[in-house]
Parts: sequence; structure tokens; C-alpha cells
Amino acid sequence: MRRYMKAIFIKKNEHVRLNRSESERKFTVFCNKSISFAFVAHILLIPIFFLLGNPYVLTSDLIAVVLDLICLRLIKKDFIRMSSLIWVLEITVLSSICVFVFGWGQGHYYYLFSLIPVVFFSRWPQFLRIIISAFLFSVTLYLYYYTHMYSPITVLTPFMATFMYVFNVTANFIGLAYASYYYRQYSERLEQKLQKLANTDDLTGIRNRRCFERTAKSQLEHYRGHETQCALIYFDLDHFKRINDTYGHAAGDRALKAVSDACRQLLRKEDLFARIGGEEFAVLLVNTTHTEAAQVAERLRKCIASCSLVLEDGTQLYLSASVGLAAPQTDDDKLSQLMAHSDLALYQAKRGGRNQVVSLI
Repeated sequence: MRRYMKAIFIKKNEHVRLNRSESERKFTVFCNKSISFAFVAHILLIPIFFLLGNPYVLTSDLIAVVLDLICLRLIKKDFIRMSSLIWVLEITVLSSICVFVFGWGQGHYYYLFSLIPVVFFSRWPQFLRIIISAFLFSVTLYLYYYTHMYSPITVLTPFMATFMYVFNVTANFIGLAYASYYYRQYSERLEQKLQKLANTDDLTGIRNRRCFERTAKSQLEHYRGHETQCALIYFDLDHFKRINDTYGHAAGDRALKAVSDACRQLLRKEDLFARIGGEEFAVLLVNTTHTEAAQVAERLRKCIASCSLVLEDGTQLYLSASVGLAAPQTDDDKLSQLMAHSDLALYQAKRGGRNQVVSLI
């Protein structure tokens, strides 16, 4: 029991580690594309700032180009936290300088808002994210106060003021749209992955007990009151504990995989096939007559009996299974009753000598 609980703990930690690694990879890709976009934008702004004639803004933009290149280099070396922090500070300083020089009306402070997704999706410590967010908020308020108290250093022509405003709005709109779309796609893929993990048996790749019971209940409700017949098959591998004790759990895992793969090839797509216990499997056959269900149960038994494994030491391991078959007695039968009847049939198959089918239909 202790070893089983330890295995669960290790598996859970591995899932957490993989999810964290995937999250860091996604954030790395996001930062790489965002900084590349900023690098191109700063290159395009060089001739514009040159024409405006303010040396402070031009110099700051040139420094920003160099810092973007440094950040991209750091990302390639996997210094993603340092790179993202430098980039956030770079954009903050450059935006603030532009607001001081050109005033509030050109929308350079919008870049401070666009940094919020970067801050909160970053892999920084929680306290650092809170500090940076508070810093961006304070800078924005201070810039608003300063620009309404003092005149801008450089007064733009109406055309240039409009051009800068449209440019800044467009750049921020594209950046926020990209961030929203990227992380929406990521969250949807992550949700699908978690859904699959919740419904799938890790070892065999088929449904687990939770998914099986939920889906089987839904199917029984759907066919209730119709003339459609269904049946439930229970089977488990004979002497499975002996396999684990004699040849090790790795051999037992191989046996479970081999059986699940072989049975999956035999069953139809609409049949619900699941691993519901250690070596116990269940198959819900819908839209199937009782005669057909008995034939499927026998084919499953023969299919498993034909499976064999060759172990590393050359030992050939032959498998077999005991199979129990049951069907709803009335339309009011619930899944729990059907599972109990199938389990009883399986028990009788084991008591009768194993490697056989017992039907309670």
C-alpha cells in the first residue's frame, strides 16, 4: 500500500513538473515573438524620431533596439526570467521618456498597460509580479500628473501628433490581440489535455473507471424505453498477482497493455471499453443482442488467450482471462445493478476454473 501511494505521489509530481515545463515553454515562445515585434517596431521608429529632432527620444529608441537584441539573446540561452524583466523595464523607461517629451496625447502610456499580460503570465516570483504591477500603475499616474502640470518638451505638428497616436494604438492593439489569442489557444489545449488525463487510464490509454461510469450511465439513460438491447462484460486477467510477484510489476504492466491493445482492435468504436481496476476491464455493448454479446465475450476470451509476452530473460508468458456477461433485466435497472450482475458472473467464471465465459443473460 505504501509503495502504491508513493507511486501515485511520484506520478502527480511528474504531471505538475511537466505542466510547469510546458507553461514555461509557452511563455518563452510568447516573449520571443513579443520582443521580436518590439524590435521591428523600434527599428521603424528610428527615422520617425530622427525627423522629430529630439535627441533624447532617438537615443532611447536606439538603446531599446540594443536591449531587444540582448533580450532575444538571453531567451536563446534560456534566461527567460531575466530577459522578460529587462524588456518590461526597457518598455517602461522608453514609454515614460516619450510621454515626458511629447506629452500625454500621443498614447505612449498605452505600452504600460500592454505589459500587464507579460507580468502576470511570467514565471517570476509572486512578490515580484505584485511589485512590478504596482510600479507600472504608479508610473502611469505620475505621467498623467506630470503632463497635466508641465508642457511637453517637444511640440508636435497636428499631423505628426495624429500619426504617433494611431501608430501607438495600432501597436498596442496588435500586441494585446496576440497575447489574448495566444493564451486562449494555450488554455484550450491545456484544458483538453487535462480532460484527457482525467478520463484516461495512464497505463493502457483507454477509459478509466470514472469516465466509463459517467458515459455508461448516459448511454443507458439514452436507450431506456427503446427496444435496443445492451450488455455489460467484465473480465480480468487470471493469476495476475502471480505475474507481478514472480516476474515484477513491469511484466504486469506489459501484460495489461498487450491485453488492452488486443481488445481495442477487436471491439467497435461505439463500444465503451475501460480499465476499472488493477487487472479488471469492462465493456459496455450497446445496440447489441444478447446472442451477439455472448459471441463478443467469447471472442474477447480467445483474443486474450492468444496473447503472450516474451520477457527479457526469454521466458514466454501466456495470458488468459475470466469473463462475466450480464444484461439489464428490466428498463429500470441501473448501472450499479448491471455492474453487480457482471461482477457476479465474473466471480463464477473464476470459481469454475478461469479462462471461460459465464453469462447471466
